[in-house]
Formats: sequence, C-alpha cells, structure tokens
Amino acid sequence: MKTITDISKYINKLSKKDKELFYRIYNFTEDFGTLKIPLEMREWTLKTFGDVKSVEKQKIIRIDNNVMFETALFNELRTKRPIDMKTTEDVEKIIKEKIGDPFCKPLTATPKDSFGRIKGKKCITASNIAKYDAMHGLVIFNEHNPLKFSLEDIKDYIDTTDKWIKKAHKENPDRKFPFITWNCLWKAGASILHGHIQILIAKNKHYQGIECLRKKSEEYHEKFKSDYFEDLFAIHKSLGLGVKTKNCKILVHLTPRKEKEVIIISRELKDVSEQLHSVLKAYKEMGVESFNIGIYLSPIDKSWKMPVITRIVDRGNLFEKTADFGGTEVFAATSVIGFDPYKVIEQLKKEL
Repeated sequence: MKTITDISKYINKLSKKDKELFYRIYNFTEDFGTLKIPLEMREWTLKTFGDVKSVEKQKIIRIDNNVMFETALFNELRTKRPIDMKTTEDVEKIIKEKIGDPFCKPLTATPKDSFGRIKGKKCITASNIAKYDAMHGLVIFNEHNPLKFSLEDIKDYIDTTDKWIKKAHKENPDRKFPFITWNCLWKAGASILHGHIQILIAKNKHYQGIECLRKKSEEYHEKFKSDYFEDLFAIHKSLGLGVKTKNCKILVHLTPRKEKEVIIISRELKDVSEQLHSVLKAYKEMGVESFNIGIYLSPIDKSWKMPVITRIVDRGNLFEKTADFGGTEVFAATSVIGFDPYKVIEQLKKEL
C-alpha cells in the first residue's frame, strides 16, 4: 500500500503536465529528525514504537499549499507515541446515560425560531439558545445516538437543513451567507451529546475561512485561467488520493486541518448526502467516534459562486486527555498529522 512518507516517489512518477500542476499549488520537503536513545530507554522504545532505528531517524514530510497557505507535517511515528490517562470507557453507555436531555424532547425543551420549526422525517429544527451569531439554528436528530445514522437519515438531515436556510433567508433577506456544521461528541466541541447539526447565516460577509477560500480561488483563476477546485482534485487523483463519483469529487487532503480530513466537492448541497454517508462509514471502520463536519455554501443571492465544499475531520480518541490541537496548530497554523492519508483513501474506496 502507498504511504505519505513515499510521496516523493509518486510525484516523480507523475507526467510532466501533472507534475507542473502539483507544483503550481503545492510544495513538499522531506527531512529527517535524528536523536539517540540511551541504553536505559531501549526496551521501552521497542515496546512502544516497535524498533529503535525508526525512532532515532524519523522521516518528516512537510506539504505546503502555496495558494491557500496551508501546511501539514506528517510523521507516522507520532501515532505510536504514549498518551497518558487513556481509558476504555464505553461510548455507547455514556450516550445512553444522556437519554432524556433537552434534545430528546425538542418541542418543549428547546426554543423555536421566530419563523417556527421545520419538521423532517428524521429530525426537527430549533433555535440555538446561546447563539454564535444572530441567525443560528439547529437540526435535532430523532435518533439520540449521534453515531447511529443511515443514508436515509443523512439525506433528511441535509434536506431539512436546506429548507431551514431558505426559510430563514426568506424571513431575513439581508442574511445570505450560510454555513453548516456538525460537531459529533465532546472531542468535537458538542456540549450536548444528542445528534444535531448547527446552521449559521451571516449578514454582511461570509465567515472568514470561506471568504479566504473564495478570494484565493478567484485569484488563482485570474492568474492561471484555470479552476482551483478542479485542479486541486486532479492533483489528488493523480497521486491516488482522489475518487470521482456521479455527482461529487472526493479527496483525502494533502494539507488537512486535522487527522483523516476528507473533502467532498459538489455542485449542489443535495448531492452531498450519499458521499458523506460513505465517508462516515469509512470513519467508523477506522475507529473514529468524534468528528467535525463543515459545509461551505455560496451566498443565497448568488453574488458569487463556488462549489459546495464539505470538509470532514477526525477529532481523535474520545478518552485521551490530550487535545488534538496544540500550539503549532493554534499559532503557527500548521497541522501536525500522524495518520497516513493513503490509509484513509483505501478504507473510503471500500465504502463508495
């Protein structure tokens, strides 16, 4: 199986055209971190990492997206590093213990929006009682357990979300910049375990990450007379990290925000459901229990247009006391990655 640590080999094997496209957006460096293990640590090192040699000379891959100013550092050895305070608590048990929370009785225990509620087959909307922004709604799942979902469930969640956006905009025409997010369980920032999606609609301009993506992709188009998102997918596909389906292009990101990031590029929001379900099934098979999903949408008034961009990231083991974001991510805007993207694409292909 391919591995990110051998990416230089895959880039060198690209056609001249594909190689030029790669370097138009990306750059990469291969480096080695060296150290010496004292005799007293050798037994522990062998037990923890499998061998001493790979620890004393660690290959580090740095990949930079020079268009979007994204950087990722890959060192597979980091996935084997010891983590303190790891437990084996039963996730299902914890989720069941929370049955009866406010989202289990949304009609009486959650506020509704000024324009009322939208009821889907598998969910119902509510207004967020402690809002991020002035227009902030919820899609609350009928299913309490956020890790239990079928394709039909996700289709209904997305359809109901779309209806809420249209209704909210009709009632408030000046609010036209929608963003959708799903934070699954506490590692992903969910304060209530019951499954739910959050929807924001900004007023004067889109949220910064989306504005940046839009601006940089437009600059790219002006400079190269080429579509940034098409080229991004083409690069990933040429390196074995992209898959095209009927309505979507899916890639396992070379410069992920965090572990196992998958990006789905589609024309319409309705096209996302089936592929999102496949990604989440692949996540389950890889042991992921906490994740963030963000869906970038163009302005409702169509003042500018870009594809629907759905981003999914793993937020790590629920019972590790360490956070997955440290100072390097927060202040240097550089992602430290342990999980190999090629392992993600292999599992994803099984689910598509």
